[in-house]
Amino acid sequence: MKTLVKKVIEENEPPSSFIRRVGDIKAVELVKAGDWLYTSKLQWKTEVRDANKKEETPKKKSTKKGKKSD
Repeated sequence: MKTLVKKVIEENEPPSSFIRRVGDIKAVELVKAGDWLYTSKLQWKTEVRDANKKEETPKKKSTKKGKKSD
């Protein structure tokens, strides 16, 4: 897998349309065509993958207390 970024980015495009993860063979084809460049996976992670994650507050687990034996 390779990470690619478009050379020409439109102003209102979402990041998922100009940063992509593709297979090795497809990546070579796109780069040779001249419209795409290689980029780091970190850029894809921060702008595409993690962009949709919401920060959730961790839920507090309630513990069940054992029954008292008389």
